Amino acid sequence: MDNDAFGLILQQKPARVLLAVSREGGTYASVISREIESTFSHTTNILGKLEEQGIVMFEPDGSDNRVKRVELTQKGEATAALVEELSAVLDGKKTGNKGTAGKKTKKAASKKDARNFGEKLEMIKARIELISGEELEGRGRISQDDYVRIGRRLGPYRRELRKIIETGGKGDVKKAGGLDGEIEKVFGERERLRG
Repeated sequence: MDNDAFGLILQQKPARVLLAVSREGGTYASVISREIESTFSHTTNILGKLEEQGIVMFEPDGSDNRVKRVELTQKGEATAALVEELSAVLDGKKTGNKGTAGKKTKKAASKKDARNFGEKLEMIKARIELISGEELEGRGRISQDDYVRIGRRLGPYRRELRKIIETGGKGDVKKAGGLDGEIEKVFGERERLRG
């Protein structure tokens, strides 16, 4: 047993990071840090340790090599399944059947993906509304710093939406396109208020 990996995964934040990456099906460190309510630097530190253990990997996202998506490795998928099962047992939601962790049928996986896309879209919608309200509501003008900050806050969600548009089902693609349009409206308002 690799005691470093075992000790790492049994800590609260690394376990939450692992489960967030598993739920998101590949995402960005900035999205994970917001989801688990952690600083970006702490989240990237944890992700670095998970990468050292072969649990996650970083993949360049598109043509910009600075932006990297976090994905689970096979070892990471198996680990996440075990952590999810352990969490369910500890929460009293499952009795724990030995040897069942990590086994998924294709049908169950596709239902989970559809549910994950739906949950992700709802979360993104709420974040867009929150950011728009916090940054633009009741403002007559914004500074250059405000302008940049709004772009940084919404950028990861826009990239997530584009991934859903590329890989999601018809209904998810339509919803993701609508949310991308909402981000575009916020960007238009941002531009107008920069004046």
